[in-house]
Amino acid sequence: MLTEDTMQDAGQHLIVKPPVPLLLAAVVVGGLFYVLGQYVSVRQARIAEKELTVQGTGKALQKPDVARLTLGVQTNVRPNAREALDIANRTFTAVQRAVRAAGVSEGDVRTTDLSINPQYDYPNGRTVLRGFQASASLVVSIRDLTKIGDVLSRATAEGANVAGAITFAVDDPDALRREAEQKAVENVKKNAAALASALGVRLGPVRSVVTTIEPPDGQLAIYASPPYGAGGGGPSVPPGSHELTVTISVKYGLR
Repeated sequence: MLTEDTMQDAGQHLIVKPPVPLLLAAVVVGGLFYVLGQYVSVRQARIAEKELTVQGTGKALQKPDVARLTLGVQTNVRPNAREALDIANRTFTAVQRAVRAAGVSEGDVRTTDLSINPQYDYPNGRTVLRGFQASASLVVSIRDLTKIGDVLSRATAEGANVAGAITFAVDDPDALRREAEQKAVENVKKNAAALASALGVRLGPVRSVVTTIEPPDGQLAIYASPPYGAGGGGPSVPPGSHELTVTISVKYGLR
């Protein structure tokens, strides 16, 4: 039996220890809270990782409303650069007048090149200057497609001796792109709703959007190579229609 004297003899210190079962219960409860916290964190992470990717496609079709034609003048080899350049300038000016006389506005005629190049002969391994050759070219935008043949006839009659491919294009491709994009967005929404319903999930916020345009550069063009019916009846290759395809891929989070 402990008495006051024996407690004082023991150094006047009283140490009270909790029962062992209480310590074990505290450890178990703490471990359960830790495990529960880890489970909640992992579950939240897994929910955050859930996502659904949906694609939608939209197409827009339009007939071309402008033809672009490259016309050029190239002189024969002349004895000196000044003579070659003068001939090229006179002929080129006449070609420009002829194009405008066919009904093409001045703003639709654009000069793209004016150059003069020395020409050489190589007898017996020597380099001998033979003369100079001048050239000039322009791009004509023809908005009345029925006048393509007339433009070509008038230009060649005035000395145009170089002609490139005709490009049939849509003058405002952005409008066509916007139409295709709107259709693609509507298709994405429709597909996303159908997939979410079939999978029994709810769509969350949009996480990313990727847009693909075909043709890749967004340029809408059909080419017709010479000869293209320059006799006044228009091109021998019909302009056809332009189709622009937009594909949109949307990644949704899930709730």
